[in-house]
Amino acid sequence: MTYRLKLPELFLLFCLIPTFSAIGQGGRGYNVLFIAVDDLRPELNCYGAAYMSTPHIDRLAGRSVLFERAYCQQAVCAPSRNSTLTGLRPDAMGIYDLRTFFRTKVPDVVTLPQYFKKNGYRAEAIGKIYHPGHGNRDDSLSWSTPAILHTSLRRSLTKVSRGDTTGLESDFPMLDSKLLPYYRSDAPEENMTDAMIARLAAERIKALKDSVFFLAVGFIKPHLPFVVPRKYWDIYDPAAIKIPERTSPAGMYEQALANFGELRGFYGIPENGMLDDNTSGNLIQGYRAAVSMTDAQIGKLLTALEENGLAEKTIIVLWGDHGYKTGEYGSWCKHSNMELDTNVPLLISVPGMRQGFKTRSLAELVDIYPTLCDLAGLKKPDHLEGQSLLPILKNPKASVKKAAISQYPRGRSLGYDGKDEIMGYSIRTRDYRYTRWQKYENPSEIVAIELYDHSHGKVALENLAVKSEYKKRVAKMDKLMNSELSKYQLLKSR
Repeated sequence: MTYRLKLPELFLLFCLIPTFSAIGQGGRGYNVLFIAVDDLRPELNCYGAAYMSTPHIDRLAGRSVLFERAYCQQAVCAPSRNSTLTGLRPDAMGIYDLRTFFRTKVPDVVTLPQYFKKNGYRAEAIGKIYHPGHGNRDDSLSWSTPAILHTSLRRSLTKVSRGDTTGLESDFPMLDSKLLPYYRSDAPEENMTDAMIARLAAERIKALKDSVFFLAVGFIKPHLPFVVPRKYWDIYDPAAIKIPERTSPAGMYEQALANFGELRGFYGIPENGMLDDNTSGNLIQGYRAAVSMTDAQIGKLLTALEENGLAEKTIIVLWGDHGYKTGEYGSWCKHSNMELDTNVPLLISVPGMRQGFKTRSLAELVDIYPTLCDLAGLKKPDHLEGQSLLPILKNPKASVKKAAISQYPRGRSLGYDGKDEIMGYSIRTRDYRYTRWQKYENPSEIVAIELYDHSHGKVALENLAVKSEYKKRVAKMDKLMNSELSKYQLLKSR
């Protein structure tokens, strides 16, 4: 399926659509299918990457508003998910690491699924929604029944040992006691964790068809390791894969990029330095194969809605928790304020509203909470720090914000709550990304600044902040950053 924009004439016609109300006939509210995907960058066919095989996400895009400029609040799993699900930015919670359970900081906050539960919805979760790892845990208050976690499903997978290779039938095969970063699996697809998640979610959709539900489904892939059935690998021709340039932007702050430690511990990955072409090519092919496998699981959810007569009764939100680098700048994974790390896929499908439109209006994951409240006809909680995207859903050319904010800590650990010496704040406007690195405990002490022009692409070539001809642009962006940080009262947890 090829995803195309509607004609401009249709756009003008649809601008006349009246304000949407999510309360259906007889007062029955629309269901919510809330799909989270780990490490999914917006490299999908419907986002313009024609080489990607993502027919089911493309199918969803055909009935959605697709946000091309959506951004996470911090490019790592737990802080991003905490922010999305609570409606609070990382600074409001004071959490920037994987291990801190958010209720230790904001014990009384009402999460997005919890709020829908309080308003009569059956709230359930299957897979990875919060980050129940690294000592962190799921939030029982969010759900009507205990969540079915991906970690528990994974423990049921068959482990097979063959010589020096262990776990060939699992999601996590090993060689010489190290995890393989990628693997062409001949195990049945139904043995994969994400396939189990999709099967259980489809069963719950059927069981809940006579209820009003908020069903959160979290897929693991394309997170490392890229262990995927062979048929998905075969979609992609290794010879057609282009290895990205390994050059960092000129004048870049020395700590802007991380050393992709997430990947370093896998088998065959050097402790330092860049990866060779062969390893890079295999990883890129594996990542793309993992995206296609997850796409197939998402298709099962869409089919389950259709088969149970719920396609026109369900709001669907598909989002990635952060972006991802696949060799750009010679780097991998996330963990930075760069465009590739913070830009995420976001698709919102609402019955009776616009379908098949793309928007370049700025959006943030923290905006999902207030948006769903508006779509469900629920009063928005006072604590929310995002803004409703409803105006954009009604008119893709509308705008609700001047900038999207992301942040990432760097430097020496301060020894408490996972906080580091330096905090980098980044704002994204229409064409530019501006990042200011400042001391965490003394924000007036600026360590470095970066300005990147992204009007022609996501890969930056040079830090324009070090060039004198961009002095006025830097001053303008700095003023906007101060305004945005003040608006959301960032730094208030310090």
